Amino acid sequence: MTQYEMALESDRRRLIDDPAVAQVLSPSCDERSFVRWMLRHSAYGAHMTHDAERWISAPAAQHGLPGANEQHGLPDTDGSREPARTRAPAAGYGRMLADARATAAWWAERFSEAGALDTDALLATAPPASVAFYTRLRENVISGPLPFAQLAIWYEVERLSVTVGPALVANCRRIFGADRACYAFLAERVEFGADYTAFRRRQVDAALTASPSTLDVMIKTGKTALAAYASLMTECWELAQADLRSGEADT
Repeated sequence: MTQYEMALESDRRRLIDDPAVAQVLSPSCDERSFVRWMLRHSAYGAHMTHDAERWISAPAAQHGLPGANEQHGLPDTDGSREPARTRAPAAGYGRMLADARATAAWWAERFSEAGALDTDALLATAPPASVAFYTRLRENVISGPLPFAQLAIWYEVERLSVTVGPALVANCRRIFGADRACYAFLAERVEFGADYTAFRRRQVDAALTASPSTLDVMIKTGKTALAAYASLMTECWELAQADLRSGEADT
């Protein structure tokens, strides 16, 4: 596990230091830019999580580890059980969709002169390349020779709720206020982020302990997941800037 963490350190830092991501995390991020980014991020996040329930409930036999528990294909140790209070239904697909619609309504109320937002049109368009790449990654890992490598994806994405999540929530509170309607899913993930990240880390640790020879595949999978998510955040920022320049939200 120590080797895994060391191998991922530079990739995690690269995501946080990305210029576009740094803009979104900055407490001085422009209000309009941030709101447009949130709209894109929530809408595309809904695309990314559409099949999450099927990914999570993949048959245990596919995970390839003997003595696996039903849900995750891990050695059935006390440390591998998911904390009940941190479970989220279907990984938030419906909630992210609701957040996107609430964000569009917030914009319309305050900045309707700066370009109408059509959430349905946005959701109907093809998502950016990063979303398609992330989806293919999940499908390829689950159907590949080492399906339980998806634990590295879960762990790296969940860690973001602890590393970048608090700054995003702080900007949401600064701009949207205490009402979480526009960022309910994000706020919940950050609220339970520490517990859930620790749980995912225990899963990866258990998988590597049971099968140390899979270290390289787990590292590669974690790195690829981080690259995909960094690309998503960057593409959302670039599209948000294009929205503001053109006054169109559904391009």
